[in-house]
Amino acid sequence: MFESFLPLFSLVVIYLVIAVTSKAAKKASDARKASFAARSAAPADTDTVPAAAPAPEGAGPFRPRELQPTIRVTEHDDSVYQGSMNAVTGEGYDPCHEDQLSSLDRPEPMAEPVPAAVPGLRLNWTGDEIVRGIVISEILKRKGA
Repeated sequence: MFESFLPLFSLVVIYLVIAVTSKAAKKASDARKASFAARSAAPADTDTVPAAAPAPEGAGPFRPRELQPTIRVTEHDDSVYQGSMNAVTGEGYDPCHEDQLSSLDRPEPMAEPVPAAVPGLRLNWTGDEIVRGIVISEILKRKGA
């Protein structure tokens, strides 16, 4: 008999667990709101307002500035890749092909621009071209039939 009520009983238990945690969370939220309201309330006596603490020297309003990179990479600098064990990896340095890199130091001359090719399909809106298009479409219709 108890086995037939097992699914219903498990749903009731899950509901009770959720309800208890929801109440606890609501109480904590209300307590947080109350403490914030107590801290942010203005003092009742305006004569005893505490003086503001002096700002540290050089401190002013926040001014956003442009981010600057912290790593400077120079030619064959492996210090970036050494990691925590200061291993010399030789990464990024290829001693065998220096002659291939020499051409990258100077700019290559620009190639002559290739003239634009004339398109194979020339569309014109003259009367002769429209008649020609109608004739070609009729020929294609007859071949398909």
